[in-house]
Amino acid sequence: MLRNRKIIIGTRGSRLSLAQTEHLRDELLLAYPGVIADQLIIKIIKTSGDKFKTENLGMMGGKGLFVKELEECLLEKSIDVAVHSLKDVPTFSSNKLSLACFLKRTDERDAFLSPVASSFANLKPGSTVGTSSVRRFSQLKRLRDDLKMVPIRGNIDTRINKMKEGIYDSIVLAASGLKRLGFHSEVKEYFEKDVIIPSAGQGIITVQCREEDSAVKEILKTINDKETQILAEAERSLLEVLNGACDTPVGANAVINNEGELFLQAELLSLDGKQCFRAHKTGILEKAKSIGMDVAEEILSKAGENFIISETKLAHTIYKKSE
Repeated sequence: MLRNRKIIIGTRGSRLSLAQTEHLRDELLLAYPGVIADQLIIKIIKTSGDKFKTENLGMMGGKGLFVKELEECLLEKSIDVAVHSLKDVPTFSSNKLSLACFLKRTDERDAFLSPVASSFANLKPGSTVGTSSVRRFSQLKRLRDDLKMVPIRGNIDTRINKMKEGIYDSIVLAASGLKRLGFHSEVKEYFEKDVIIPSAGQGIITVQCREEDSAVKEILKTINDKETQILAEAERSLLEVLNGACDTPVGANAVINNEGELFLQAELLSLDGKQCFRAHKTGILEKAKSIGMDVAEEILSKAGENFIISETKLAHTIYKKSE
């Protein structure tokens, strides 16, 4: 299949995106002995999220801005596959495209970095915490309302440099990206998942292709991690029911427990962190999607049908005031 063709891989140009793409290429080379790297051509695509590095993501249209141009290139057939961080991929997308591959999940936790404190709990009152995520904004506020949560944009290197320059007292980032780029030594603390539930899809690299491209789908199938796919299905089905957008403070995390069952926990928060609605469920792997839907329905029943709408409207206001 792959031995007789070339594959054009679309990716963003950030160091993390390129590292994720190189990981995909390595997986394909391992799965197909005899194939050479030159057959797997990396094409860098600049997305709207990369072009507008200072604007509030929610005001511009959400995290989907990091995948929009890549999806357009797929539909135009200028690339064969696109590499994404799953947490950036909207739950609603074109039915002409398919998430055909999920690489094995890495550490999905959030990480705390600071030059002035050994842990989040040790930050002095009034300290600043840089975060690009409305979810983290709410979760961190819930833990400590005496701190100032400040929006931060840019790639991982940029954010760490801003912190070291003293612009922020601390920052919170995804552990997976830090580890992939070798920044694990900068981490002061990892938040346990029962304290801060990660973003749905965090720590997962997914590969998208055209739905009609059966040949590429067969190639990607050989490197797909089935367990990770199941976790992704549970978390994303929950998001779909909650209509989770960039400005919706939702955490969702699925694991396969020691009994081989799926355990999903999730939470929906108010922007100020004062309200938190949690739910969880355990079930068989084959019911991943329905487990996600059931947990979402339980959360909605606790929060009320107008909660997400009202809190999402507030998100722009809170972040605008913080800027």
